[in-house]
Amino acid sequence: MNYLKFLSFLKNDFVISNSKYQSVSFFRSDLILIFIWFYVLEKHYKGHSYSSEDLISEIPRKYASRPTVFKFINLAIKKKYLLKIKNEKDKRKFDLKPTNNTIDEFQKWSVGFRGF
Repeated sequence: MNYLKFLSFLKNDFVISNSKYQSVSFFRSDLILIFIWFYVLEKHYKGHSYSSEDLISEIPRKYASRPTVFKFINLAIKKKYLLKIKNEKDKRKFDLKPTNNTIDEFQKWSVGFRGF
């Protein structure tokens, strides 16, 4: 791998994709949001359902408290990057899903990484 080329690509990507893809820019703005983004998309592509509690248990406690994770989840919902859906089996819980826009922007953004 040409590491200088890859580093140059990454630097350029931060400038271009942050202005081009709003959801990508949002989720890359904080380490906790990156955890949330990866988790939600991973579950989406695996076709698994999951609750906010499942997500919270996946984020190491050394990075964020439970209230902090909820704060970021609610912000993503408010900005319409995630959907909050009542759990069919347990009405006290809610499931999270990426919006179509979040999925679409992730797929368009990830095309640039082919070949690395």
